[in-house]
Amino acid sequence: MNVINVYEPVGERPPEMSPARGAARSLTASVFTLRKSGGRPISFGGRQLGHHNGYRLGTPLWHELNLYQTEDGRYVADIRVFTKAQGGKDQFHVSVVESLEEALQVFEGYDPRADVPPDLALDDESVSPAELMVQAAQLKVRVAETVSMYRAVLSAFLSDMNKG
Repeated sequence: MNVINVYEPVGERPPEMSPARGAARSLTASVFTLRKSGGRPISFGGRQLGHHNGYRLGTPLWHELNLYQTEDGRYVADIRVFTKAQGGKDQFHVSVVESLEEALQVFEGYDPRADVPPDLALDDESVSPAELMVQAAQLKVRVAETVSMYRAVLSAFLSDMNKG
């Protein structure tokens, strides 16, 4: 029986990827325990249908997508958000749904804008309005980059899933 340990801290290297970049197909059932931010871990028996890791060297934030099918025929959509930002916390979003279509909708409907920390010094009276405008512009760029990177990861993930 294989168990995935998602409690290991993410250091300076990206999380382990499957041997074949992209979709990882497993024909045998395994037991998975997935960490869920703000909730209890979710454990289930099943198989991994797809995987894609969006880590790129130098990126401060990236997404990893995983899709599983449980032994009872349900699907688990797992979106992991990793950050290297000081004080930032990794996030783990897990949804258990009844159909493959619903699982794909979880990935497609995910809004990565919420993953970007604002880092605005709104309560600091020493920061001038002009500095706040610059910080806001920088935040807008980081949000746009995060959305673009998530869409690229999602596109590669769905393309790998479509290949079979």
